Amino acid sequence: MLIPFLKMHAQGNDFVILDYFAPESFALAKLDFSSVAEELCKPHFGIGADGLVLLMPNESCDAQMFIHNADGSTAEMCGSALRCVTWILHQKTGKKEFRVQTEAGLKTCYVNEDNTITVNLGMPSMLKSAYQVMDFTGDLVEIGNQHFIVWVNSLKDDPHLQYGSAIEHHKGFAQTVNVHFAVLLNRTAVAIKIWEKGCGATLACGTGASATVFSGIAKGLLDNEVEVLMPGGIVKINASESGYLLSGEVCQSFQGVYNWKI
Repeated sequence: MLIPFLKMHAQGNDFVILDYFAPESFALAKLDFSSVAEELCKPHFGIGADGLVLLMPNESCDAQMFIHNADGSTAEMCGSALRCVTWILHQKTGKKEFRVQTEAGLKTCYVNEDNTITVNLGMPSMLKSAYQVMDFTGDLVEIGNQHFIVWVNSLKDDPHLQYGSAIEHHKGFAQTVNVHFAVLLNRTAVAIKIWEKGCGATLACGTGASATVFSGIAKGLLDNEVEVLMPGGIVKINASESGYLLSGEVCQSFQGVYNWKI
């Protein structure tokens, strides 16, 4: 079976996207997408990506998005993927505002005049503040999915590579979590390195960037408009009264078909 796909990324957070608005995609409906995600997301042996995204029609809004991580597990939310599918919808329709249903609820998305994408992720919540895990004290933040934010003095030793997996699976959490190590640059800028559950180290994470800003504001470290510097690039977070607005560029890398062996 041939699986048509798009390959896109947002600051290097990359995805294989299956577009169910395309008629040829409906033959894929009975596939086990957990297995598909594991195979397609493998570097070297598959296409290579942080996750598999399913973009589907929805009668009550513009579209619906489902996400599988690279290990086949499901993800409730992904700000980077949401911006990518917004770009696809814009290319299809020419519209600049969309409502997309996710596993974390209905999200409003915008295409800006400079072709960057802004998505409203809603209001984060602090599940645990100054929570001790292993030798680290961090904030557990919910923003459609859960993120553990650890503020450190330096990122040069790549703490996410050393400790990310152990923290992700730590028994102190009710579920696996995303992990971010953050360094304060000034009141309007922060740098982070990322360990995503089900993926490992990634170059960017939109919800993680937003969760980090929420943690920083709660600690009195950051203003409401912040640039988040990640290994793959920069996004802007606006902590508005209507929700946390995540803005940044996206890129379509290529498209093709994958020969899925049933």
